[in-house]
Amino acid sequence: MSMLLAACETMVSDIPEAKLPKGESRLVVNSFISPQLSYINVIVTESIPLFTKSDATGNKIENATVRISDGVNEVTIPFDPKNKLYSIPQSKFPISASKTYYLSVSDGKRSVTAQCTVPKQTPVIKSYEIDTVIRSYSLYQDTAVTLKMTWQDFPKDTNYYRVSAFMDIDYTVPVATDKQDFTEKRISGTYDFNWNWQTGRNELISDNKLDGSVFTSPIGRASLPHEQEKTSANGKKVIIYPHTKITAINMEIYSVDKHYYKYFRSQTVSDNTDNPFSEPALIYTNIKGGLGCFGAYNAAQLKHSYTK
Repeated sequence: MSMLLAACETMVSDIPEAKLPKGESRLVVNSFISPQLSYINVIVTESIPLFTKSDATGNKIENATVRISDGVNEVTIPFDPKNKLYSIPQSKFPISASKTYYLSVSDGKRSVTAQCTVPKQTPVIKSYEIDTVIRSYSLYQDTAVTLKMTWQDFPKDTNYYRVSAFMDIDYTVPVATDKQDFTEKRISGTYDFNWNWQTGRNELISDNKLDGSVFTSPIGRASLPHEQEKTSANGKKVIIYPHTKITAINMEIYSVDKHYYKYFRSQTVSDNTDNPFSEPALIYTNIKGGLGCFGAYNAAQLKHSYTK
């Protein structure tokens, strides 16, 4: 082992600072618009150069001028100090299918632009399958809900999709009392489905070489809460069982534009690059003069409710 490490060390050499790539801090803009969203939101930050000294902090920029246009009408999107982003309700600037939108952002020193087109068609969820999977561990059982959806691809066009889902649940948690004990409390929450647990599959799908086909999503998986064992200050052990009740499963299939698809696809590729000796994967951007993504989608939404 020591010989191998020594061999590796001989391959490493210091690069003179003068030969390192130089760069400047750039605006980072992220915004994804859809006719189904209530608001148009834009997040503006800045990049921090890796090899160049800079005053950039990477924090969100609050003094930028952010404008969105459909080629005819234009509005300035104000900053929302509570949520730390630029936001405007769609009642003041509606987003429509098939339209192209233009975004411009400037902080006085740097300016960037981008454009995207909202997909013209909304997918239709043809069918879905919901199931339960139980796995036993030494201390508890992991109970998960699985979901699979199908939909019809739009023929004669290049289409990109993203699947998404979450479930609404009621369950029990332990709450400490003044008597150094625990009591049960019923709460509500949402649990997202994970589409990346199957090797080689995720929530992003293209109709490349499958034009006009009926698509089947990967199997989404969402684990349910399991029992919790608590020990109070006086040494008393209590096991609180969740008694989970699923109230609804909310399903979505996005028809996304190419910028949305390429941006999130590049993030997936980058996250899955485990080899320390491989080339770093570049994150896609369509922000001219900056980084980030301005993309659009048209979403099909379906809710499966459970009777009480």
